[in-house]
Amino acid sequence: MFWKELKKGAFSIPFLLLALSLLIFYQSQMDLYLSEGKKITEPQPGQESYGLVHSRNPELIMQGALNSLTQEFAENRYVTYPWGFLRNVRLGEPEQDKMAELLSQLSGVPKEKILANSKNWNFEVGVGVIMSSDGTMTTAEPQNTGKLSPAEGLSFETFQELMNEADRLLGGGTDYQAERLSHFAFDVKTYEDALAEYEAARDIDRFTGAHARLFCDYMTIFCAFLPAFLMVSEALRDRRAKMQDLIWVRRVSSLRLTLTRYGAAVLLSMVPVLLLAGIDTVRSALLYAGEQIDLLAYCKYTLGWILPTVLFSCSLGLVFTELTDTPMGLIAVLALWFVDLNRGMREMDGGYGGFVLMPRHNTLMGADVFQGNFGDLLANRLLYTAIALALVGLSALILEQKRKGRWMSLDAFKTRISRGKDLREE
Repeated sequence: MFWKELKKGAFSIPFLLLALSLLIFYQSQMDLYLSEGKKITEPQPGQESYGLVHSRNPELIMQGALNSLTQEFAENRYVTYPWGFLRNVRLGEPEQDKMAELLSQLSGVPKEKILANSKNWNFEVGVGVIMSSDGTMTTAEPQNTGKLSPAEGLSFETFQELMNEADRLLGGGTDYQAERLSHFAFDVKTYEDALAEYEAARDIDRFTGAHARLFCDYMTIFCAFLPAFLMVSEALRDRRAKMQDLIWVRRVSSLRLTLTRYGAAVLLSMVPVLLLAGIDTVRSALLYAGEQIDLLAYCKYTLGWILPTVLFSCSLGLVFTELTDTPMGLIAVLALWFVDLNRGMREMDGGYGGFVLMPRHNTLMGADVFQGNFGDLLANRLLYTAIALALVGLSALILEQKRKGRWMSLDAFKTRISRGKDLREE
């Protein structure tokens, strides 16, 4: 029964469209990420620049964050991302008064003076890095490019607490959260920093792991919604062919029927991804010929990173299809995908935990960051796998109730309406 479902699905238009879409996306977005120019190489001493890194200097972070908050306060226009979407918040007078009180605690300047002078402020927000005319970058000393400086003696811990209060006042989703304050300041990456990143890519990722992680970062974007199209199409196939009642009376359990269709859709969704992962394994091996690499990196990352997203996408599409006998599941999946994609844009350098459906790590570097957050990623992937299996169980339960006549399907509802009309006409 499973192989029949698999064969039908493999020659269906939805599967061909899924495979073609993944191939086009791979070719247009990812073909160059394994080119010679993207090869991870050991940095050499004396290079003009090694790039930038988020600063860990409390003074730079405090001044940069305070400059940003001061400017937004003066304009009464605060940038937030509460659900992953950009939202400009304007505070009423009572809330602006509270924000002025927070700024007073942050800067040591009386609240009345802040309220009186804020309209005359005009400044640019500094980030702690200066670029010279020849393109070289140097770390700047903490500069007060605005009108407020951190209060004398203000500890970084207290600063973080006050910034968290500002975030809550704005409804959350801001960069003023303590864990995101480093986004307000950057340092020039030193040779030692660049060498440490290279060594992490070599020793932790064994090179191929870095590319496999980036592969998953991109492919998960499409794998979060394309499998739902295939699953919904397969779930509605019998209804379109008017074979639903005939299938229901067969002596096969609802759980087996549901698992068969679900398993076929998941496997078909993963086949193109695994094939592309195999191709990239060969390309990585050629790119890093002579180096010690992890030949199983793509397989491990694909199954551990992408598969739970595919499982969830298919299960969500399936349960809504069983509930409504319509493609309503596609709307639910696309809505969740859109929200999660926008939310992930703020975690491009490593967003793994919580309820994020598409974990992000849009850089070859950061092996140490990935290793340090592996537990969060594992918990996230296990959570979505568990939710997916629960939704499949719920789908089987709904199907069983339909077969027993205890759950009215859309077709049964239409039949009753039609019979009612016929009786009234008689």
